[in-house]
Order: sequence, then C-alpha cells, then structure tokens
Amino acid sequence: MTLAEQINHGIKEAIRSKDQLRLDTLRMLKSKILAADARSNLSDAEVLKLFKTYFSNLQEAFDQAKAVNRPEIAERLKGEIAIVQEFLPKALSLEETRKIVIQAIAESGAKSKKEFGLVMKTIMKLNSAVDGKIAKDLANQILAD
Repeated sequence: MTLAEQINHGIKEAIRSKDQLRLDTLRMLKSKILAADARSNLSDAEVLKLFKTYFSNLQEAFDQAKAVNRPEIAERLKGEIAIVQEFLPKALSLEETRKIVIQAIAESGAKSKKEFGLVMKTIMKLNSAVDGKIAKDLANQILAD
C-alpha cells in the first residue's frame, strides 16, 4: 500500500472513530500530496519529502507556540507531529548519525570547515533519513578538531 493509499485509509478510519485531530492532520497531508500532483501519482519518495517538509514546519510552529506561551496551540501541534511521524521513516540514533558523518567526511576528503557543503551533500547521498540539523552539528564538531 502506497503512502497516499495509507493516508486515504487513515482518513476513513478517523471519520469512523470521530478522531478530529487525526482527521484534520491526515486531510492536510492529503492536501500536500494533491497540491504537488493533482492525480496523486507521486512516488513514495516524493511523498516522504513533502511529509518531511510539513513535519519540520510543524516542529517550528510548535517551538514558536511554546516560546510565546500558547500551551493550547502547542498541545495540538504536538498531536499533529505525532501523527505525521507515523508516516516518516524511523529517525537514526545519534551514534548511527555519527558513523554516517564520519564516513561522509572520509569519502569527501574534507579536511576543514570550508568543505562543509561537500560533506553535507555526501551525507544526504549516503542516507537521506539523517536529521540534517544533527548531522550539521556533528560535522562541524568533527571538522573543528
């Protein structure tokens, strides 16, 4: 079952169970798919890219809601984030990410922070499931040494 089909099935289930937050979130995911391609003929990789972007937007909104002391909005966003995470691949652990960063530095031949862009490009080629922010921090730390 493709991700688009899973979303459609999830919408039906949310309607049956009267889970409004889940229904709203799944409808938003479906709208993201339809906005990119009206016929929903996107591959799972393309759909995942859309979901990752939406996920990072939700996280940013969550951080902002907490910063301005809006707990009711933050709580709703936390629920949406949990629902979107169900459709994303499992995040890599810090140690797994560190191994990929070290491998990318070795493959790219980077010796200093000047070659940081090359390292990040290599990291994403090795494993696109890497959290870019964590990888960036680790690469900066390793290249600084």
